[in-house]
Amino acid sequence: MDSYNELEDLQLIQMTAGGDGHALEELYSRYSTAVYSLARYMLRNEASAEDATQDIFLNIWTKSSSYKPERGAPRSWLMSVAHNKIIDIIRSQRRHQNLGDQGDYETLDLLPSRSRPTDEEAELNIERERIVRALEGLPEGQRSALVLAYFEGYSQSEIAAKLGLPLGTVKTRMRLGMQKLRLELEADVA
Repeated sequence: MDSYNELEDLQLIQMTAGGDGHALEELYSRYSTAVYSLARYMLRNEASAEDATQDIFLNIWTKSSSYKPERGAPRSWLMSVAHNKIIDIIRSQRRHQNLGDQGDYETLDLLPSRSRPTDEEAELNIERERIVRALEGLPEGQRSALVLAYFEGYSQSEIAAKLGLPLGTVKTRMRLGMQKLRLELEADVA
């Protein structure tokens, strides 16, 4: 098929599940910026975010047959695969982290990279700003629970212990926060 860019996401996922590499390439062209932006925000390291993005699309290649349309939209599934992989990376880093200061950076890590075209960087910055604005609109309790879970990799039980709250309260705050965040991001696109 010559025009993969005309196919719906669902078709591309189904074709990827069937081993169609071109379908995966089209998914990559559609979603790599959003996936990279999430990885960059959560991992706070460009090289790690680039590696994570490649790993995430490898996961999509191998797990595409597990996608169930009745459980959510293709974009939601893709971003869920991305988020879960990034959380795995964060937890792995935590396990292997030495006792040194997390604020220590190599000098080269502080230099700007020219590896991405300016238009891609601009798009990433716009997406990042949308997410930050949406998060800022949430009540503090919901925002802190979501940030700890989705950007710092803590489980709900760990968040409850860290914030000194009952687990049920954390779950409720996260559910309400996700609902408000979804509405805010949908309204921002419209």
